Amino acid sequence: MSSKQQTQSSPKNRRLLIGWGIAAMAAVMFGVGFSMGWFRPHAESGAEALPQAVETPSVSSLGDLLPGLEAKVAANPKDAGQRLLLAQTYSELGQREKSIQELRIVRKADPKNAQVVIYLAAALLESDANSDLQEAYKLLNEAVLMKSALLPMARLYQSDILVKLGDRPGAIKLLKVYLAQTSANDQRRGMFEARLAQLSAVSR
Repeated sequence: MSSKQQTQSSPKNRRLLIGWGIAAMAAVMFGVGFSMGWFRPHAESGAEALPQAVETPSVSSLGDLLPGLEAKVAANPKDAGQRLLLAQTYSELGQREKSIQELRIVRKADPKNAQVVIYLAAALLESDANSDLQEAYKLLNEAVLMKSALLPMARLYQSDILVKLGDRPGAIKLLKVYLAQTSANDQRRGMFEARLAQLSAVSR
């Protein structure tokens, strides 16, 4: 966990946090590629390696852990690690609003934590409300400023956001700008070209 605040999580909960964190980040990184059929197994040389997904605990076991996590956060509200663990647990249990609430608290305490920003953006992406989608779009820009390796993922998700907001031409323009700034040898171009072809075909 990259949070600047020192946590007092138990070893067991730290392991769970790391495992779920990797799984969540893997889902964010792989989600667009798998859903659209874009996935390419080999990233560009020198690019940040994508994490391997890990099996998350079952919903029933998460439900059993929830009361204890809530009690720990209530007892030590400044423990960012426990609060992020609680947010992820809420997310896995389908309690999106509670997850977003906890993520906002963590982000307020550590606004430069790119991982938390990505988690919050991913949670907001599930919404159909324009305000949530617009916030997610801005958060993805913030994440890129913190960690440039997130740019490809951010642009793909932002193109989806624009489509959900009814701005297909804007999504097409966003992808074209990214491709214009990307090396011809970048193996990730295939994902963007495929997505651009899909959007362009629908807009005709």
